[in-house]
Amino acid sequence: MSSEQLVHDVEKGNIVVIREPSPKNNHWKCLSICSFLLLIGAVTVFALLQLDAFGSSEKQDSKLRGNSFSDHLPGTMKVQALRSGKPAAHAVASSRDSSQLKWTVDVIPSLLENGMRLDENENSLVVPSTGLYFVYSQLLFHKDNCKKPLLLTHNITCWSSDFGSEIELLKSIKSVCEEVSSNKKLWFESIYQGAVFQLNKGDRLMSKTNFPEYLDYTHSTQIYFGVIAM
Repeated sequence: MSSEQLVHDVEKGNIVVIREPSPKNNHWKCLSICSFLLLIGAVTVFALLQLDAFGSSEKQDSKLRGNSFSDHLPGTMKVQALRSGKPAAHAVASSRDSSQLKWTVDVIPSLLENGMRLDENENSLVVPSTGLYFVYSQLLFHKDNCKKPLLLTHNITCWSSDFGSEIELLKSIKSVCEEVSSNKKLWFESIYQGAVFQLNKGDRLMSKTNFPEYLDYTHSTQIYFGVIAM
């Protein structure tokens, strides 16, 4: 029960009752303040632990990446290849010779992981093990004028030891410069294709075109050829 004090108001001749705060109320206020402080502390500790865990995962991933050119390739393909241990390759066009389409893995953002290799003599990607693979390729064409109609082709083929011959896996055809004029007409055209195939160990994959002289080597990273094990 709260205590009371009687105070005599001299000027008005009245008696004023002053109620003192209850010790019980003070107790609940202290508990509320302590609970609030504990809640803030718990949230702070949790946030610090999360930041530390995130930093640890970043360090672990950086150890996995190593120092190859593929370190600069972001995205899920590289992460999946490194963590799963499955073969993966991403080659880009070499701009050294514009008269033919040559693939390279010596520039960013190329990728060659887990047994995949590029045979530079045959200009092909070599499959290291039997299984399902997603094969993809994109070619980017460019010309400053339209002097004659063109049919651009993009072929993905596979030389298989089982058949002893080269087999066509994918083929795309696009027409450009259908309306020929004497005026210069700048044009760009890209052809992308990809699909899943059952490949055997030692199979060689190739991506070709009938007009390599029209490839846009100023954007060579947009001309690519890749394989991902499923």
